[in-house]
Amino acid sequence: SISFVARRMASGGAAKPQSTARRDAMHAMEEAVQKKWDQQKIFECDAGEPGQEKFMVTFPYPYMNGLLHLGHAYSLTKAVFAAHYQRLLGKKVLFPFGFHCTGMPIQAAANKLNREYEVYGCPHPRFPAGKPLPSTNADNSLQVRDNKVELSFKVPASTGQVVVKEFRVQIKVNDGAFKDVATLPMPSEGNKVTFNAPIEGGKCVYKVRTLLVDGSELPESKESEPISVDAGTVDPKDQGKGKGGPGKPKAKIAAKTGDAAFQWEIMKAMGISPEDIVAFKDPLHWLEYFPPLGKRDLIRFGSPIDFRRSFITTSVNPYYDSFVRWQFRKLKAGDKIGFGKRPTIYSETDGQACMDHDRAEGEGVGPQEYTAIKIELLELPKSMEKLKGKKIYLLAATLRPETMPGQTNCWILPEGQYGCYKAKNDEVYVTSHRAARNMSFQDIFDTWGKMELIQEVAGQDLMGCKIKCPTAAYDVCHLLPLLTIKMDKGTGIVTSVPSDSPDDYAAFMDLMKPGKREHFGIKAEWVEPFKLVPIIDVEIDGEIRTMAAQYMCEKLGVQSQKDKEKLQEAHDTCYKLGFDKGVMSYGPFKGTPVKKAKFAFRDKMVSDGQAFLYSEPEKKVVGRSGDECVVASIDQWYLKYGEESWKKQIEDHLNSSDFKTYNSRIKESFGDAVSWLKEWACSRSFGLGTKVPWDEKFLIESLSDSTIYMSYYTVCHFLQDKALNGQGGSSLSSIKPEDLNDEVWDFIYLNGKMPNTKIPKDLLERMRKEFRFWYPMDLRVSGKDLIYNHLTMSLYNHACVWEKEPEMWPRGFFCNGLAMVNGEKMSKSKGNFFTLKDIIEKYSADSVRIAAANCGDTLEDGNFEEAVAGKVLLQMPVFLDTMKAIVGGTEPLDNGPEDKSFADRWFANEMNRLLLETKVYYDTMYYREALRTAYFEFSAAFDQYRDVCKAAKKTLNKSLTMRYLEWQMIILSPIAPHFCEHGWGLLRKPGSVLEARWPEPTAPTDSLIVTQGAYMYDKVPHDFIKLLEKASKNGKPTSATVYVALNFPEWKVKVLDYLRARNTKGGLPLMSMEEMKDDEAAKAQWKDCMTELMQDAELKPFGKHLGPFAAFKRDEAAALGVSCLDATVPFDELALLKESVEYLKEKLGMDVEILFAESPKGPEHQDAATQAQPGKPAVFFAGGGGAAPAGGKAAKGGGGGCEAKAKSAGSKPAAGGKAVAVMKDLKALNDHLSTRSYFEDGPRPTAADNAQLAALPGGDVDEDKYPHVARWQRHIGFFKPEVRAKW
Repeated sequence: SISFVARRMASGGAAKPQSTARRDAMHAMEEAVQKKWDQQKIFECDAGEPGQEKFMVTFPYPYMNGLLHLGHAYSLTKAVFAAHYQRLLGKKVLFPFGFHCTGMPIQAAANKLNREYEVYGCPHPRFPAGKPLPSTNADNSLQVRDNKVELSFKVPASTGQVVVKEFRVQIKVNDGAFKDVATLPMPSEGNKVTFNAPIEGGKCVYKVRTLLVDGSELPESKESEPISVDAGTVDPKDQGKGKGGPGKPKAKIAAKTGDAAFQWEIMKAMGISPEDIVAFKDPLHWLEYFPPLGKRDLIRFGSPIDFRRSFITTSVNPYYDSFVRWQFRKLKAGDKIGFGKRPTIYSETDGQACMDHDRAEGEGVGPQEYTAIKIELLELPKSMEKLKGKKIYLLAATLRPETMPGQTNCWILPEGQYGCYKAKNDEVYVTSHRAARNMSFQDIFDTWGKMELIQEVAGQDLMGCKIKCPTAAYDVCHLLPLLTIKMDKGTGIVTSVPSDSPDDYAAFMDLMKPGKREHFGIKAEWVEPFKLVPIIDVEIDGEIRTMAAQYMCEKLGVQSQKDKEKLQEAHDTCYKLGFDKGVMSYGPFKGTPVKKAKFAFRDKMVSDGQAFLYSEPEKKVVGRSGDECVVASIDQWYLKYGEESWKKQIEDHLNSSDFKTYNSRIKESFGDAVSWLKEWACSRSFGLGTKVPWDEKFLIESLSDSTIYMSYYTVCHFLQDKALNGQGGSSLSSIKPEDLNDEVWDFIYLNGKMPNTKIPKDLLERMRKEFRFWYPMDLRVSGKDLIYNHLTMSLYNHACVWEKEPEMWPRGFFCNGLAMVNGEKMSKSKGNFFTLKDIIEKYSADSVRIAAANCGDTLEDGNFEEAVAGKVLLQMPVFLDTMKAIVGGTEPLDNGPEDKSFADRWFANEMNRLLLETKVYYDTMYYREALRTAYFEFSAAFDQYRDVCKAAKKTLNKSLTMRYLEWQMIILSPIAPHFCEHGWGLLRKPGSVLEARWPEPTAPTDSLIVTQGAYMYDKVPHDFIKLLEKASKNGKPTSATVYVALNFPEWKVKVLDYLRARNTKGGLPLMSMEEMKDDEAAKAQWKDCMTELMQDAELKPFGKHLGPFAAFKRDEAAALGVSCLDATVPFDELALLKESVEYLKEKLGMDVEILFAESPKGPEHQDAATQAQPGKPAVFFAGGGGAAPAGGKAAKGGGGGCEAKAKSAGSKPAAGGKAVAVMKDLKALNDHLSTRSYFEDGPRPTAADNAQLAALPGGDVDEDKYPHVARWQRHIGFFKPEVRAKW
């Protein structure tokens, strides 16, 4: 069947081919095809005439600090497929491609390589072994066996070309000296050594010495993180073995950090020799080395790129440099750029702003502003006595300064280590070290970037100390313990407002319990006298609540701080409603809405000297140089994104009919991005790029120079088609970089006046025509990670430069999720990281492209399955061999009319149907569905047609077969162009398949033929084969008699008429009896149905059969559709079966006879004949183990074995009370979803998806067993319930 073929293609099986012969043949074929394309210059496209249809698609230029990889390829295919498809529609298509080199990553990598050579030697460094890393459990603990813990370390990446003699592992306990504990040999294979190291009481630290055979020694490894031994539980494996009991030690690691690779090691892994790596010390060498390799791999992938228009960025390319300078002068002239101190993510190592593209970790993270509340320490612990006489403030970071009047205490982490820092005006600030470091870069301490640590103090020492909380109702409060404080976020000191913070309320109430206080050493007088202070009135559950946190915690039954889920719900409610709808009921801003009071209260506290503002990164950010970044207040140029009038332009464009996002979630994400994106630092002082034209001590950062470069593609080939870096200019002109002044760019891009320039006027006219023809950009394809920066910035900058021409703004963005491989995130350590070159060499370009198309097309992460690529690689050569046989005459064809038989008519109709469906999927960029209809189902239809013809001993119709082969090559060519180009040649077609035109269907799709085909080639054989399996338990039958019913008995017709009428009125519950148990309304509806039927006098004689028949038809309609309630079928069932009897013989492997149910052959056939009903033939098997009617007792409801099929599928109520079919067997559901994105096989989710999701067992589906169900569950589950309810 069609679904079986699709499943067979799409899932299961080993990914690796058994032989390389087919892969080698595919490689040779692809190479020949690419040579043909190159000779024809097929992807080079110039501007057409005005009014001619065009399509311009672009893809964010990849960063050139390495080779292109499979992640690039996955997103790239969306643009590639679109370009190919639009060409088939007769449009002129432009797909240009550049290479990004601007920014920090290349400079930082070159610097890192230089440092490695300086420290470890060049060209063959002498690196240390890797840091010893323990194997940890999910809870960060280590189970100890025989007082040993498992450690592993990487062998040295380079040993200076000297062989390793041995490794010596050393241990240090607490403050003791290191001593040898193990001597290990170099492993015979792999790059990791794993061993069991002894563990002793206290904190154990390990390191590795590497001895070489020449007597020398490499540098020592980094020390491991401390591993401490605490009382713990026994390893389950050791129970009952005399190896310990309940008090057995349990190892714990304080903080597990990875072992970063050396830059030299990374370069070596790319296949670069040690001698050649040396050249990469110069950052400009990267620009020369990697972009040509990127171009090589893109060509090998079959990308339809006009490489005449390719270039690299940075000032190394003087033409692009001139373009970027012009763009920035336009932005400044439009008052879109400002200058001043701004809080910015900053790299101390690099001494400059660290923007998104400069980060190794934390892309998209921005500064988070806090109000630092100055809480005066009124009494000093003994450990701080030397600070006596000074003004000492604990700094508590808060996002809700307006709640400060409600403070009852202040929280501190007992285990936390705090710093006492010298501040201005002879004050001392107590805070976390991380917060102090951030503050030092924000002019909070005396010297920018420096903080003076006077002493450290443990949180435990501060416990119970008296404090004065500014604006609080109490003159004196106390410091109390809170174990959930994180020292890597905020200041490590937290204000406590239990009236409105559920977390504070739960913690404060815990300390009201004597047992809890005793545990922490807390005195009652530090807690009990402090009653909650109501500060905000807010309506919750229809009433004004004066202490929202207490109300919500009591409502939800929060018992302690351990009720995390309930506390989260309470937190979300209190904070959202309190901020959005609350009114201050206490303090200087009483009666003011909380929204306004927040900022007014903050400003008052700052002006009164009770607080100050500071920022830190929202999350951890690590620069390319390896340092953790801070927020610094620095002078810089910034783009004024978020400015109201500019922002409105973008919002209007997003919501206009001129902009397309292909699915609603992408559009929602852009709406969020426009709301989020604010002032953006666009300058930095270090790295590669273009200098700020009016302030050349700054460089333009890597995202800011990459917003309207798509327009540069339109004229790039007139300037620099000889080299990516612009050296040598263009073969089309003699334009020099210095000729490109602002007047020239204005003329080309903005319809400016003819400039005074050396450039010939006719050439300038051609350049402007080229731009005006291709712009606006029709489609930009990108991963979803660029929505919140590059893509939204592109909209903003287009709106500024072409402010008077909105018709030049981008017309469409398509975004997809990231790529996984075999269900896991790509990772070198997992062995599933592939460069584009490697994956093509392993499977061939088209196999990879098909597997990429099969990944999916939503914002969910796609899954690249090697199994799919492997199967395609095996099957494509077989397809081509079949094509050769047909075209060459080895397989004879029938020259007769193409509608001679039902099989002919069905095949012609299927081709028309699938052609139209495929076009819809290509139009909407649902490439996974396009692959299914254009390849899996299209080829399966041909296989079905061949099977039917073979069974009937008739030859294939020539006209249909040649149409199939031609259409298959055309409609699959966007996804697998090499395969289709080669097939196009086998068909002896002129030119290239890429320049063919999308076929027109030969006739409208005939839904009746579709119904007949599903009946004849899917349903009937499937049902009969299932019944044959049951009948063969005592020996396989030798013949089958199929009975066809012309009509239902009159009583059944009457029942069906009644059920249809009830369904039309909405009074028929389409669900199984099992599901009806939980639906009182449905039960009542069905009870009414049966009461009315039983009261019908004409139906009373059949009362015994009435209920089962009606219930069976109800279940069948729920599972298969309301057409099951029809009393007749819309085609001649007997004639169709008789015409196809040879096919049935082939499928069943026996003689088959077709008869009317009204004329059974004999008494023994009577039961089978009576089971037949219209659309549900019955079968009687004879011979073998004895005669047997199909279906037996299970079929009394009618229709052979069809009742069993209906019962095997359940149903679930959908929105509006209707029911849809669901599948409870996960294996069957996995097969069902292996060839489709959604349950009902459409381009979008429906009520069936919602119902099926509800029918799944609780928790996540086992991805190893049911990968397609797991993929579908993740995707459907991502939609909010209120969205799913509308399907």
